[in-house]
Amino acid sequence: MALSPALQKLVSQGANKYSRSTGERIKPKEGINRYRVLVPDVNAQFWADLGVHWIKPEVEGKAKPIAVVGCPDVCFQQPCEIDTAINEAISSAIDEDSKKLYESWRARKTVLLNVLDRSKGSTDVDKVQILEITTGTFGSILNIIQQYAEEGEDILDAAGGMDIAITRTGKGLQTEYAVNIAPGASKPVTKQHLTDCHNLTDHINKEFFKGDEKKALNFISQVAQVSLPRLASKTPTAALTSRAAQVDPEVDADALADALDLEEAPAEEAPAPVKTAAATTSSAAPAEEVEVALDDNDLEDVLADLDNI
Repeated sequence: MALSPALQKLVSQGANKYSRSTGERIKPKEGINRYRVLVPDVNAQFWADLGVHWIKPEVEGKAKPIAVVGCPDVCFQQPCEIDTAINEAISSAIDEDSKKLYESWRARKTVLLNVLDRSKGSTDVDKVQILEITTGTFGSILNIIQQYAEEGEDILDAAGGMDIAITRTGKGLQTEYAVNIAPGASKPVTKQHLTDCHNLTDHINKEFFKGDEKKALNFISQVAQVSLPRLASKTPTAALTSRAAQVDPEVDADALADALDLEEAPAEEAPAPVKTAAATTSSAAPAEEVEVALDDNDLEDVLADLDNI
């Protein structure tokens, strides 16, 4: 006897929520990391913004989060009920300790890219992976792309583009990221690499929108004594439904396990000058050394790393 339509729908939804896939999300390790940024559609956005609320019972310590939930405002430019609840909690805080806790629940922002990891020691340089970096680091990458573009060079070009080097040094508040063009020749990107690019929107949905919003809101309401906003559905924007953001739905659905990988969690960046070395095949003037600026969002991530050390 076949499954009833209602049960079949529930099973399908459950499989999508709980199934694991082969996609991976990586972060820069200590030392020099070499990546090739992949652009499956030259006329569309090739990155995705990620915002995640870590709803924890305390600011410091290693207590397990009550919920790890995506922020629709950051990810999809849609209203976020959790943002509303957090803002109400902050406004009604009765002391500085409470306010500090509520502020720690605000979304931590990062950026996702499809890349080839060509770092020394990489086990599979032809495997397309999802790189998660801080907003400051991504801003530095865009600055280098612009500098070369002004000289008529497209470092994102599949055939003649260049690899990016991200150097990570230090830990916690002393963590620094420097972004440069990787030295030496850069191997071209194949059509198969572009075909294998991951669907960044699906990755975000599977990792961080698993239906835990109500759990997060209930906890915020209970702790801060604020009223619950009404949950609304989210709809991806045109930028995130473009081919650049959506190519292959295979991702790693074990969001919490990845998020709790403290050693690989993105630490905060501060200016770190590193000499830029352009590829020897480039005729353009070398890009100026790009340092990663420490913004408010990056500082929140640094403090989060320190909480979990």
